[in-house]
Amino acid sequence: MLLAIPQANAQSAFCFGIKAGVNFSNYISKSTMKPGGEAGIFLRAGRGFYFEPAVMYSFRSTNFKDLKEEIQQSFEVGQHFIDVPLLFGYKIVRRPNFNFRIFIGPRVGFRVGSDYDNFDDAIGYAPWGGQAGLGIDFWRFTLDVKYDISASKFKEYDESTFWKQNMVNLNLGFKFKK
Repeated sequence: MLLAIPQANAQSAFCFGIKAGVNFSNYISKSTMKPGGEAGIFLRAGRGFYFEPAVMYSFRSTNFKDLKEEIQQSFEVGQHFIDVPLLFGYKIVRRPNFNFRIFIGPRVGFRVGSDYDNFDDAIGYAPWGGQAGLGIDFWRFTLDVKYDISASKFKEYDESTFWKQNMVNLNLGFKFKK
């Protein structure tokens, strides 16, 4: 007796795709979150447990207020990065056309530009950190919500205070099959 498994219900162990979304970033205690954006490519390998590297262009916008008590000023900074997250995940719910996922992993960013010249030297050129979040796959679409915290710090004007960047990302993607 031969047992046949329908191919339509089998999930591929490998896929790749595109994703784009919005991010909200700030520097702890000294800024307010402003919307930015990101877009890029990803690949995913694995069925239950998976590995998902990506290359994303990211624009981050932050509004700084009252940096120094004696100088009451406010300014907005836009930064451009190429981010490379290396995420490890697990599909908690795994169905033929639906997945619910959790993931975590490191991220390195390469700053490729800034809208505020004095900010360039302060933040450095390759900040790194980590991401964690939740994702849903429906048919070939993906929706990810992730929290990103920078492990890199940068100095304030007096060089005695250090800030870290926090970011929340919401991405919508499309998976291409192998």
